[in-house]
Amino acid sequence: MSRFRWLTLVAVLIVLLTAGSPLRGANTLETIAKPQVGPAVTLVDNGRDWTLDNGIVKALVNKRSGEMESLIYKGVDTMGHDQGSSGNWEQDPSAAAQANKLTDSITIDPGKNGGERAEVSIKGVTGGTIMLSAGAPGGGTYCNIEIRYALGRGDSGIYTYAIYSHGAGYRAGGVGPESRYITKINQTFDWITVDADRNMLECAPTDWGTGVVVHAKEQRILTKGVYENSVEHKYSYCGVQYKTPAYGWSSTKQHIGIWFINPTIEYLSGGPTKLDLDCHFGDNDDPDPIILDYWEGGHYDTGARCNIAAGEEWSKVVGPIFVYVNSLDQPKLTTQSELDTLAATLGNPTVPASWHDNANALWQNALAQAKEETAKWPYDWVNGVDYPHEEQRGTVSGQIVLNDPLAPDPASTKLPHLTVGLTHPDSAGVQWIHDAAHYQFWNDGTDDGKFTVNKIRPGTYTLHAFADGVLGDFAQANITVEAGKTLDLGKLPWKPVRYGRQLWDIGYPDRTGDKFFKGDGDNYWLWGWNLRYALLFPNDITYTIGKSDYRKDWFFEEVPHATNLSFVNPAAKDPANQPFGWVKAESLTQYPQTNTRGPWAIYGTGRTTVWAIKFNMDNPVQGSAFFRVALAGVNGITQLAVAVNGKSAGAIGDGRDPDNARLITTNTIRYNSDKGLSQERTLKFDAALFKAGENTMTLTVPGGDLQSGVVWDYLRLELNEDHKP
Repeated sequence: MSRFRWLTLVAVLIVLLTAGSPLRGANTLETIAKPQVGPAVTLVDNGRDWTLDNGIVKALVNKRSGEMESLIYKGVDTMGHDQGSSGNWEQDPSAAAQANKLTDSITIDPGKNGGERAEVSIKGVTGGTIMLSAGAPGGGTYCNIEIRYALGRGDSGIYTYAIYSHGAGYRAGGVGPESRYITKINQTFDWITVDADRNMLECAPTDWGTGVVVHAKEQRILTKGVYENSVEHKYSYCGVQYKTPAYGWSSTKQHIGIWFINPTIEYLSGGPTKLDLDCHFGDNDDPDPIILDYWEGGHYDTGARCNIAAGEEWSKVVGPIFVYVNSLDQPKLTTQSELDTLAATLGNPTVPASWHDNANALWQNALAQAKEETAKWPYDWVNGVDYPHEEQRGTVSGQIVLNDPLAPDPASTKLPHLTVGLTHPDSAGVQWIHDAAHYQFWNDGTDDGKFTVNKIRPGTYTLHAFADGVLGDFAQANITVEAGKTLDLGKLPWKPVRYGRQLWDIGYPDRTGDKFFKGDGDNYWLWGWNLRYALLFPNDITYTIGKSDYRKDWFFEEVPHATNLSFVNPAAKDPANQPFGWVKAESLTQYPQTNTRGPWAIYGTGRTTVWAIKFNMDNPVQGSAFFRVALAGVNGITQLAVAVNGKSAGAIGDGRDPDNARLITTNTIRYNSDKGLSQERTLKFDAALFKAGENTMTLTVPGGDLQSGVVWDYLRLELNEDHKP
């Protein structure tokens, strides 16, 4: 780039970044603007739509589709209007109008409650013969749908929920392979926040829109902007729904934020490990930012089964979801020095600390609001649908007691990060991690195994629990919850499966690859570790038990080894490690966006990767060995070959044993994560393969596409000398 062009770019950038942001020498402490509780809620019928207003926010709701067409806050319409619907449910009731079964109504009239709350409803009844939203990305449904929006006095945002129902005379059918509430928002929102790791300045919409597609339309090489020479991947912004109670976007210029808040995950699919999209851009050349709330979705093979049998009477209330907006009264002000630094670090940017602090203040306020919403859930103003209020729900408590006599420290009964939940009985044929049709109730327990799960709908459930450091999970069926009652289960013994004494392990089980190298929160979500593996480990991995450190010597992904390194940006200082700016830019002329593989066709395959684990045995042994692994993700392979001292021991996922079923592809590598559907497998083989002295076990991922392979969670070798192989 010429010096003149560079200086011009810097000047333009500074003008753009300072727009609306006064520059002063000293920063001020950012403070949240407090909404004034006072104005009554008003509801105006405009014929084709309603206007709900409480003096803080004003929303326009379409009577036919249930779309929220605008949400005005501080004089700003937070919704985007360039790409179709602004705020909408995946499937909407409008098609029911063809049979005169689309109705709209006021379910809470502010004129009758002193202006305390308004609620409106749009309902479509299918009769089991009309498909609603046949062309929706997530597919259509023959279920009835009712969409509601509610606004209360003093609310800094609006609530929305949907009621799905399937009549006894209806044909078989669920709600499509995915369903969600989604908003497309104003482009003034330029800071994306999913969690502490993804809390950052986003690229400009046109940076994404004009990027070169690499392997799939969801991932693009940026050729301009603050993240030039990086790949923006919309799946980088997926979150575990149980751990992301408030997420969304904020504006570095307007100092306002817009957030989705789930007060509970009772209505979301897949339980506390469910991972799905939270925020991203659309796919066009100048897209609006997007926020999504998936109540049913199959990404990473976690969740998304809402199949209703013919004749089954079923209903589910999804939400209320709170679309929350907030602002800063006294934002920290951006200095010229911060902008100069940003301009000088384009590609791998140093973003102004003031921008981060302001965005973080808005997010922390949203998290505090999420706690308030959880305390208020179930909302007492939701009526007329299957939604038990708090006094109509029950509580389950108890203590899970770990008993693991073959563990290296059998005296330890600690259960770190214990998670306990009640789910629909597994006998229904769908495991909780794949269930979207029913409600689930989860809570965190304590390290000593104590737990309380409250606000549970009456019914019969299966109790499930899992904790860091324990392979497998705990389950107890036939837990009956009664309205208004607390069920104390007392002490519940948990004896995890062990096949023999433990010889060694690598890492610890927690259903993610976070403990291994580059699997931590600062790194795993960045695109391209399957490429950079070849830079980090040019000779692959040899791990020595008792000497190596899994935190730095074991990579979180085992993938084919890249042999073409033309993806490296030659100007990058540290392409193996730096977060951004390490990818070579490509030309849209050479790789038009219709070419969905793009340069991946050049450098997206690699050779076979073999990892070695070395360990010592004092004496020859007999009996059976049990190689037990937990995988946080799998892509494109059904088994992983294992050899001991040069002789085949079989393969993880070889399918020859119920405990070693074929591996299930979860797209965890392709979708840029360190977690997905958790899979445990046990490979049993003859211990005579071991020898006295040094032994070597190898794990082989075949050559091929670099998005194939596994994401590791945990590895353990057990030995039972009395077991006949």
